[in-house]
Amino acid sequence: MEKVSVILPIYNVEKYLKNCIESVRNQTYENLEIILVDDGSTDNSGKICDEIAKSDERVMVIHKQNGGLAAARNTGYLEATGTYLMYIDSDDIVKKDVVKNCVEAIGKENSDVVIFGYEKVDETGNIIETCKWKKATYTNEQMLGKLYDSIREMSFGYAWNKLYRKSVIDESKILGDAKVIDREDLIYNLELLNYWKKITYIDYVGYEYLQRSTSLLHNSNLARLNGIEYFVEKIFDTEIKNNEVKKKVFNMVVLHYMADAITKNIIWNDDLSGREKKKLVKKIMERCSHQEELYLDKDNPRYLQQMYKSIKSGRSGYFYWYVKLGDWKRKGTDGK
Repeated sequence: MEKVSVILPIYNVEKYLKNCIESVRNQTYENLEIILVDDGSTDNSGKICDEIAKSDERVMVIHKQNGGLAAARNTGYLEATGTYLMYIDSDDIVKKDVVKNCVEAIGKENSDVVIFGYEKVDETGNIIETCKWKKATYTNEQMLGKLYDSIREMSFGYAWNKLYRKSVIDESKILGDAKVIDREDLIYNLELLNYWKKITYIDYVGYEYLQRSTSLLHNSNLARLNGIEYFVEKIFDTEIKNNEVKKKVFNMVVLHYMADAITKNIIWNDDLSGREKKKLVKKIMERCSHQEELYLDKDNPRYLQQMYKSIKSGRSGYFYWYVKLGDWKRKGTDGK
């Protein structure tokens, strides 16, 4: 039975942490290495980790200074000794058979990554949305052909709904980029895609993703907006073997990312007046790099098409309006 390293980056989640860790400890697949990375928590999260480690020799606790999600995951990865890796957000829950089902699938198909379904739930346990896919295995070339759809259908862009073959990550020498404040999982998976020879989807919902009302999704932070330019540069520089696929993915991801970042940090920011919001949006639109790479893609949602037209015409007022329209269409569908 091959070892699976399960890595939990942890920051100030004392309310949810025990349930998350217990869902990992109670897996039907028992050969686990559970790595808890306390990323400088200021609540009781670190103490909870230490207490649980006393009763389960599979649990390793690492305490570090706060450095963000990617840095915490990297810390866990560098300590991992398993054949496979799984990343779990510390306020979520995994179903008891998820590791077993993933290990069986990755072994049977000799794949480099397994992707499984998930449920989005609210804090009362009500299911908001279920995302699952048909059982299938793709070659790298086939996956490139469906990459655009995989990102849109929300299967590709997360790290927490996957089992990774660690040797592939070791070979690639790819780590999460701590400078990417949001959508770091998408960048990580796009970079790893160049090293994946086979990708397997399983028809199994193995994860409960908690949509918290107090999560980053609902907290504005103007400092995060500085990350937009870095993200655009990063996604543009990410190598994708098929140039046409890269162009299409870049176009959709950049527009969606800009809309999402502006929504979270400006439109939902009650401390800003309407005039201040529009001024900031105009500044972001004007500073968007690689605008020449954007194009009108009729496969994109209509609000993204209109955002593109607004950028090209320099009409920030229309751009702002279409971002707000996209917010209405996306509510409840995006990540933490």
